[in-house]
Amino acid sequence: MRNHEFTLILDREPDDAGLDALFEAGCDDGTVEIQTGVTLVHFTRDAPSLGRALVTAIQDCERAGFRVEGVQSDDLVPLRTIAERLGRTYESVRLLATARRGPGGFPAPLSSEGWSLYSWSQVADWSTRYLDARPAVNAFEIEIAATDHLVRARNMLRDNAERDELLKLLGA
Repeated sequence: MRNHEFTLILDREPDDAGLDALFEAGCDDGTVEIQTGVTLVHFTRDAPSLGRALVTAIQDCERAGFRVEGVQSDDLVPLRTIAERLGRTYESVRLLATARRGPGGFPAPLSSEGWSLYSWSQVADWSTRYLDARPAVNAFEIEIAATDHLVRARNMLRDNAERDELLKLLGA
């Protein structure tokens, strides 16, 4: 067993009864923090794998009556952060992202309308393949980002009539 550190985002701030419920549901390895109106639970969970640690922590929070909104991640980044992480200028990365320079195929932004945000794990993979770059991204960051996206997708599909059909994309 290993200790895995990560942070879950909850749907609301717990009152005293909610804190007790979290503790009784198995979140005694978590610390609650409110940061700019967002409820975070920082975990140090002993589990055989990060995936198992994440799944059991999510289940424990939900058993306590909370909705897990996501997993805190540094995966969504603007072009300026990508430039810093790749050691390139902003303009160089902007030209790569708009296919005006480089091999093309830069990962699409995950947001639109104004300031675009990109998945750092996707950009890191692309830059390793096409720019021969060696950006700092590891399996932990990728698993955290993927779990965040899965939790958010599950929440979006919660009341969707097509949910079962769409979950087949995950092999569920």
